[in-house]
Amino acid sequence: MSKKTHAVIAMALSAVMLLSACGSPSSAGGAGSGKEKEINVAIYKDGGFDALDAASYNGPHFLYKMIYEGFTEDGGGGSILPSLATNWDISEDGKTYIFHLREGVKFSDGTDFNADATLFNLKRWVNDDRHAALSSTYVDSMEATDAHTVKIVYKDASYPILLELSYPRPVRFLSPASIKDEKFTQPVGTGPWMLESYKKDSEFTLVPNPYYWGEKPKIDRIRFKVITDAQARVMALQSGEVDIIGGDLVGKIPMESLNELKSNSDFQVFTKGTLCSHFIAFNEKTAAFQDKNVRLAMNYAVDKRGIAADLFDNNGLEAGGMYQKGVPYTTEKNNYGYPYDVDRAKQLLEESGYIDSDGDGIREKGGQKLEFKLLLSTDEFPEWKPLSEFLQSEFTAVGIKINLSTLDKNGYDEAATDGRGYDIALMRTASDSWVPHSSLRELFFDLAGHDYAKVWTDDNLKSMITKALLTMDENARQAQYDKVFSYISEEALTIPVYYPISSFAVNTKKVANFEIGVNNYAPVEWSKLDIK
Repeated sequence: MSKKTHAVIAMALSAVMLLSACGSPSSAGGAGSGKEKEINVAIYKDGGFDALDAASYNGPHFLYKMIYEGFTEDGGGGSILPSLATNWDISEDGKTYIFHLREGVKFSDGTDFNADATLFNLKRWVNDDRHAALSSTYVDSMEATDAHTVKIVYKDASYPILLELSYPRPVRFLSPASIKDEKFTQPVGTGPWMLESYKKDSEFTLVPNPYYWGEKPKIDRIRFKVITDAQARVMALQSGEVDIIGGDLVGKIPMESLNELKSNSDFQVFTKGTLCSHFIAFNEKTAAFQDKNVRLAMNYAVDKRGIAADLFDNNGLEAGGMYQKGVPYTTEKNNYGYPYDVDRAKQLLEESGYIDSDGDGIREKGGQKLEFKLLLSTDEFPEWKPLSEFLQSEFTAVGIKINLSTLDKNGYDEAATDGRGYDIALMRTASDSWVPHSSLRELFFDLAGHDYAKVWTDDNLKSMITKALLTMDENARQAQYDKVFSYISEEALTIPVYYPISSFAVNTKKVANFEIGVNNYAPVEWSKLDIK
């Protein structure tokens, strides 16, 4: 066995070791601190705590990270930090990992975290095709070699394994006591926060885990209030009902409200770029999209610069390729989009025989009109409403009719996966530690239980992605990713529309130490928050 170490891991581990493990309950406010410190945060949907099983996908990503922990943590910028594993050994063939577990760690119910608890959790999600987007899902064997050491032999050597083990879900650990008769009962983890109260579809409160091994939160409670309407969240901040709004996966601020909040001295707006992309997906089962010219024409028809600069008033970035430039293995040569060119769009459609023969403004060929249903939801991304109307106008200008199908988040998720009830759909890539490897699998590999992918079903593309994931040599991996991204770009398999910027508005007259987190899945440095 050979130990693979990284400078960032060593530095992070040294920092963590300065923190003493907690052996008994303690209050974030401390003795004699007087009134409890509480911060109110708006969230766009329920926390789903009645089903927030660590091995599930049943709730907001960031809540998993607040309550549960895994072997590793994402330190941002591609760095991997130790969490419940303090270090690890990796075999020369890249398949066998030995994880050395942090000692003295307890779940928030006071029970011990150890190798047995680790195996209990792993057995609940490994080798399950529901998690096929993760290379770390598939294992040949697992064993506890002692109370604080776990050995895992993976089916394949895959370079993203350690990064995948930092994900919010489903790779984190919950107390075995949370499972009774093989059913989940309550969310109990080793993370810095634990659930105090929960009123479904109304509000929930998180308080510090008294047994947490790391740095303790500075406040006594975070109260999350469920406010589904985006403008209502803005009004709640302005009225003082909540102290923090925003975050791509918490409760986005409407684009039209951002500049208003920036000019209001009562609040401070914090922004940070992401590695997420918003795009239009084609349903390849719609016959017209088997024609590359149609896909290209629709790319040329969209003014991406106008979306970022005019529609969103520069509260987003102009889209280029399917993935942002900062995504690993993307280059200007392999990851590109198409410029706004209405004349070129019309030319491509005419080359494929699509003309407006009856003067109704819609092109057709062989009796089949270029008329498509665009699927979207504004629950998570309120800006998709004006964006979809803008896109509708853009496509109309080249002879394509778009019918908008706006569903709530649950309806959207079902239509986007089960049965693919759309012709085109607004979607987003994953972000940060998920890109590109897990994002590519999530979008272009067959969905669990189905014979089609979420975005575009193409066996050749799947083969290229698999080769990239299993290539351990960095230079050879780049060459393989060049093929993947070039294929997606050249074939115009999607229409990139804009790159979002994560934004928060905070009542800084009350809230101190606000800091945006390392990624969308850890959107805020919750434990650093304090009251002025």
